[in-house]
Order: sequence, then structure tokens, then C-alpha cells
Amino acid sequence: MAEESVPPMRGEFPRWYRTVDVSENRARLDNRWKGVASLAKAADSAGIETMLALLLKSKSRPGDAAMAVLREHFRAADDLFDMADNDRELEILCGAALATILDGDDDIAVEASLKTSGAFFVGSRKATFPFDLAAAAEVAIARIADGRRTRPTIGRVADVGRTGLDQATRDKMTKEGFSIEVVMAGIDNLTKYTNSVMADVVRKTNAALAGIDDFVAVQDEELQMLWWLFGARSKTLDRPFVDVPADAQPIIFAAELADATRKAPGPSSVKPILSRAGLKECKKTAISTAINACDVGFLRTLVVDGAKPSAVTQPIHFAIQRKLEVGDDTSWPAAWSAITGIDSDLAVAGIDLGNLFYRERLGIWLES
Repeated sequence: MAEESVPPMRGEFPRWYRTVDVSENRARLDNRWKGVASLAKAADSAGIETMLALLLKSKSRPGDAAMAVLREHFRAADDLFDMADNDRELEILCGAALATILDGDDDIAVEASLKTSGAFFVGSRKATFPFDLAAAAEVAIARIADGRRTRPTIGRVADVGRTGLDQATRDKMTKEGFSIEVVMAGIDNLTKYTNSVMADVVRKTNAALAGIDDFVAVQDEELQMLWWLFGARSKTLDRPFVDVPADAQPIIFAAELADATRKAPGPSSVKPILSRAGLKECKKTAISTAINACDVGFLRTLVVDGAKPSAVTQPIHFAIQRKLEVGDDTSWPAAWSAITGIDSDLAVAGIDLGNLFYRERLGIWLES
């Protein structure tokens, strides 16, 4: 990795890494940070999944191939890096990479924040890492949501470069007169400047139109959410919100709100909207109860073609998959709990369950 491509080391990183190496070896620390930067830069859906599975010590462990890809980022920076039997060190390095990704504003930061939120599952799963990654994910979701829903500042398209002949060509014309060669050189010079200005105009116009298009899409998205909320009627069941079974409301309302979302991670007002729709903080529902309360036909509509829900980052969708595979209400929760490490009887506030399922829906769509 080229030295100039490595971002400055995070101020917390030496303290984080000290939990696995107290030698204060600066060269090793620099090499580990290069690996962290490389891992964060190359992160994709599979990479984030691997990092979270390792951090949470999930029962569905990453495969050897995934672990080898992860370790290679650090071996490339330091050929003495161990390619086996150093899982604790990898946890710290993955945590640092994930924290770095969550500081971003791009699509991979959105996906990482949604996946991290689902993986920690309102505190029911924890990582042995000296930084609150779940809280960092919440901050990232709020920051990116607000940033992507801020009215764009459209630059003046008129502020472009000038056209005309450069000074050298002007001087040549003054000195040599208007010979064919000088005139042709002047035309070539003018063409070059004009093409440059037109390219600048096109670039700025396209950027302005893209910003306007994104903002209009967001406005339309939020308008549809408000009409859904104002109508107080489930599209899925074609009945008023109050007539939707209480235990099924977190899944159904979150799915319908996700259907109206066009730009992840959605607006910052998702929880208030779900609250206004009827989901409560004081009303807690077990995961198994919420899913069993939903009609099987409706649950089948939640299956995304080609998507394989993750037991680590999409545990609610994974539960729905298990329920549909088994075909009854009683035999799937125990197996789901054993795989995910989440108690099937864990009672979650309706508003939190709905918010988690909403984020899972967006995360699955980003992958597919």
C-alpha cells in the first residue's frame, strides 16, 4: 500500500491495540494501522458481515476463505502477521476498521451502520471491544440521514471558466499578423478553451440536476410516509392501524414504511413515525410472538429474491426464513435462538422492534 494513501491513524487506535500488544512497537502499530485502513477502504457487504461475526463471536463463524481475505490486508502491510490463531487481535483490528467505516458518509457507511445496529440487536449481543460500536452506528445513521435529506446548495452554473485566446496566441497574432498558420492556431486555441468551458458547464449542470433529483426523491418519499401515517391504514391488510393485531404491528408497520423508503438509511423521523402509527415503548413483544402473529402469506412477501438473510446482521429476517421453512409456530424459535445467540423469548419494545426490522429491510435491499 502506498504510504500517501494511508489516512492518519485514529487517536484511539494505539490504546485499542494495547489490549493485545503492550510492547509499544511503533513500526508494528503503523503496519497494523495500514492494514486497518486497507480493510476499511476495501469493505463490502461480505467484509462487514465477517467483521461483525468475528467481533460478536457469533455461532455462525466466518469461513476459512473469508478469514483469509480479512487477514491478507494485514499480511500485505506486514509479512510477519500471523495468518492463524490470532482471533483476539483480529477482533481489535476489525473493530477499528468498522469504527473507521462508520465515520464515513458513503453507501458502505450506510450499510455498515444498518448491519451493526441489527447485529447488536438493542444490546442483546455484545462485543469485547473498547468502543461502543452500537452507539457509533446510531450516530452514523442519524448523521447520514440528515445529510442526505438536507436541501442541496446548487452552485451557480454561470460560474465557469472564460473562453478566448491565451496571451501567447494574442502576442503571436500582434507580432506576425494574420497568416493562415496563425489564424488556424488561434482557432485551435479558441476551440480548446470553448470545449473546456462547455465540459465545465455540463459537469456543473449534471451535478445540480442530480442534487435536485435526489432531493425531490427524498421529498416524495417522506410525503408518501406522511400520507401513510395520516391515513392510519395498513396497505398490507387494508384495515385501520388499530385493527392490525398488536403483536404483528412492529413487523407490518415497519415493512410498509420501508416500502415507502427510496434512500437509505431513511429519515431520522422513522421512530417518531412508527410511534405515531401505534408502536409503544412500554409494550414489549417477544421476537417469536411477533413473527407468529403475522399471516404466513404476508411473511412470504417479505422474502427478497436472491437474498439469504444473515443470522448475524438480519436476525429478524432470518427468523422469518426459519418460520417459513418449518411451517409451524413452535419448533423454529429454539433452533433460531441457538444459531443467533438471541433468546427467542427476548421481549423488545414495539418501537425498537419496528425500527430494527425497518433497518434490516433497507440493509437487505442494499445487498440485492
